Amino acid sequence: MEQEKREFMRFGVEEVVVEIVSEPFVVNTFRGFAPVVNVKVEGEEGTKSMYISAKSLADALTPLVDGNGGKFTGLKLKIKKESPDNRAPYVVEEAQ
Repeated sequence: MEQEKREFMRFGVEEVVVEIVSEPFVVNTFRGFAPVVNVKVEGEEGTKSMYISAKSLADALTPLVDGNGGKFTGLKLKIKKESPDNRAPYVVEEAQ
């Protein structure tokens, strides 16, 4: 099975607003399978994929997904990294 080319989100210390437009699915990476969702980035055309396996991201998403009837689709989020460090945790807030 051939894997389609995807553009993946990269986050820095600048806040980015995204809307999740899919339920989670997995992609095959050099480390094995990884969970992702597709997102629309505010102010941009098209969709990108966003990894959701980071602990800080998963911990922030869990109550939001629970409050959305167990669904990822439709969540609108403000996401950034806590610091420029590559391993810095994500800061996630619900966007209006």
